[in-house]
Amino acid sequence: MSISKKELHNRITVDYSELINIISQNKNCHVYLGHQFNWEWANLHISSVLEENVIVAYKPIKNKQFNSLMKQMRSRFGSKLVASKQLKKDIEKFKDTPHVLILVADQTPKISIKSYWTNFLNQKTAFLSGTELYTASNKTTTFFANIIRLNRGNYKFVITPLFDFSEPYQVGLITQFYAKKIEESINENPENYLWSHRRWKRKYKDEYQRRWIGNLS
Repeated sequence: MSISKKELHNRITVDYSELINIISQNKNCHVYLGHQFNWEWANLHISSVLEENVIVAYKPIKNKQFNSLMKQMRSRFGSKLVASKQLKKDIEKFKDTPHVLILVADQTPKISIKSYWTNFLNQKTAFLSGTELYTASNKTTTFFANIIRLNRGNYKFVITPLFDFSEPYQVGLITQFYAKKIEESINENPENYLWSHRRWKRKYKDEYQRRWIGNLS
């Protein structure tokens, strides 16, 4: 709530050059994150650099006062917040501004039969389908951001390409790439993942077979 830009930049190292390059071409890009610490600083840092060009999809909090406080905290360096449930509608107001859309894409889906399913950390796991479908509908270049804790209060963000539609696309492909990336990051730094967010509270059933997207080799 009170950290300064200077202090934030002293504690985080990251290269945003690929994102800046896309914005300079008057294009948009999407950045997929996972529940890795410290995503709140990640939001503040990227908006402190790219300012009005950052949009963050978020899940509103039921308590109105606390929701207002979180929105104020998350937007203090310029990022724009849009509710994930009505993303397509709310993001229309920013359609004329080249932007980076930040998506925490490992949320547990509410509707299992509409989810994508794949093996993740040796368990059949549901992934949001709407995230990829929105990315694919606009053929938006997509990146993965890995948040790495170097030591107490110091982080490194590594941004790598996920998919740019220069190759043939098929449904579920972006989620496969994302699942592999987040799994690799968890295996490398398991202590940096939010295990308490009940990632596997949805159980796979045979009726979800048509939503199975497989795994990358």
